[in-house]
Amino acid sequence: MRVWIDVDNAPHVLLMEPIVKELERRGHQVLITARDYGNTRGLLDMKGLRYFLIGRHPGKSGILKILHLGLRMVRLFIWAMDKNIDIAFAHGSRSQVVPARLLGIPVVTMYDYEHISDFIFRYFANIILMPFVFKGMLKGQKKFRVFPGLKEELYIWEHEYTPDWRKGLSLKGGKIVVVRPPASMAHYHNPMAEKVLNSLLSEFASREDITVIVVPRTDCQRKEIMKKFGRYKNIIVLEKEVDGISMLKDADLVISGGGTMNREAALLGKPVYSIFHGKKGEVDMWLENHGRLRFIQEGDSINLDFNWKNPPLVLNPDLKNWIVDFLLHFKTGRR
Repeated sequence: MRVWIDVDNAPHVLLMEPIVKELERRGHQVLITARDYGNTRGLLDMKGLRYFLIGRHPGKSGILKILHLGLRMVRLFIWAMDKNIDIAFAHGSRSQVVPARLLGIPVVTMYDYEHISDFIFRYFANIILMPFVFKGMLKGQKKFRVFPGLKEELYIWEHEYTPDWRKGLSLKGGKIVVVRPPASMAHYHNPMAEKVLNSLLSEFASREDITVIVVPRTDCQRKEIMKKFGRYKNIIVLEKEVDGISMLKDADLVISGGGTMNREAALLGKPVYSIFHGKKGEVDMWLENHGRLRFIQEGDSINLDFNWKNPPLVLNPDLKNWIVDFLLHFKTGRR
């Protein structure tokens, strides 16, 4: 079977790598397309995954986003025409679903934040997979299926720690705080998150007992943070990709503008704070209700608790095989 996987954002590289390898281990062929955005290319290269680079991120402009989405759909349609693809799969790739359906390719997609603009998925995807926390919300919606666990479990439990992530970084000692800025290019972004981020980094800059590692999403974001905080010795702004899970395993506290890194840290049992200011997602609320995630809002006093820790939260260590089985069985008509 030939499976088409589209990767349009950096976190999706980690999600798709174990699925790609398991499909290939079972004798299937995987074709990967990728969008040039943030660290996506660098992570694909670091993981040794072969891919076709098609399209790039247009920036913050809503009009350009629509134009580039349409252009990438056309380019993916042309690319896929002669590939004899059996099934298409991605995490939240709007560019993939339309050309795949127009070519008669069954489409399975997944996402875990319900407040995205999802009408393309609802209309064109055959099946939409979402985490188990949505089970009660999706009754009667035939396109939706829930999977057991959180998407980060596709890779986090099989990850092998390596200390090499520290190579070239001037870690000064003390506690390690990992900071992931908000997704400022996303349509659901609230600029208030940047204000909270700047307040936190300003507070951290005066502390000698911690080292802050900032993981920017884009080169533009990196330059902006360097301009404001690059002069402080205890604030490191990463310039290239590192083994993020190994970094989180060594972290004493994690702060993120929402999304994948928050959930990785929560599953690992780290103290994790969210500065996300959009609508709270069901997954984050579930983690918050279970004592795995705390939110920082503007005006909150900065009193981060380094001693707030949990054991690892293992919901489904075999999620990779669950997803692969679903894809193969869906194609053969068994689901």
